[in-house]
Amino acid sequence: MNKTNYLEQLSIFIENRTGELYSITSLLQKENISLLSIFLSDSSEFGILRLLTKETARAKNLLIKNGFMAQSNKLIVVLIINQVGSFNKIVEIFNEAGIDIRYTYTVNEKNDGIFVFKIEETRLKEAAAILEKNDIKTVSANDL
Repeated sequence: MNKTNYLEQLSIFIENRTGELYSITSLLQKENISLLSIFLSDSSEFGILRLLTKETARAKNLLIKNGFMAQSNKLIVVLIINQVGSFNKIVEIFNEAGIDIRYTYTVNEKNDGIFVFKIEETRLKEAAAILEKNDIKTVSANDL
């Protein structure tokens, strides 16, 4: 099993207004912080921007210093092969173990990719062990 079976994700609260996303991405670009994944969800007045980067702590500090509300949390991340049923297999394993998935998204390349799962942080080690038992590889920051 990997030493750390999770990735840290940065979540940023942003207002729904023109230029807000650019304010964030330009700050990160100026500091040479590369994005591995980006996911934006919104409501009528605000949005939550979720980022994966190898430099979560540095990105978080930069954004907070520039007036953004940002927090980091741990996610379980699973390596996948692009084939029918891969996602369902993970969901089934978590379901059988009684592990609630709060949200999920994918980061795909042509043939491979990763599934990202937000679950209770207190169950990350348990989830990683269950996945390993089922021959499913979890991803740590060192793997990216």
